Amino acid sequence: MMQEQQKRFIYVIETATESRELLIEDNEILENADGEIDCPLDSVLSKYKLGLEDLFAMKVATVSLMEEACSARKLIRSISFENLRLNK
Repeated sequence: MMQEQQKRFIYVIETATESRELLIEDNEILENADGEIDCPLDSVLSKYKLGLEDLFAMKVATVSLMEEACSARKLIRSISFENLRLNK
């Protein structure tokens, strides 16, 4: 019997100079009516004592929700902060 792959979800926060990973707990993952995986970014940020303002202050380029299994990563959704910054 094959063991089920250990899956985990992370938010990858990328700036021009660095990349940071925020681990998402299983209980923070939601599945919407369309069967899409989602996770509220603000709740994960608050767990790490961060807020959206911090992301703007860090000049974040993108925040990506990733699924990781056996060292392979799959992009679920990516938010570009470039456009958001212009609107602030």
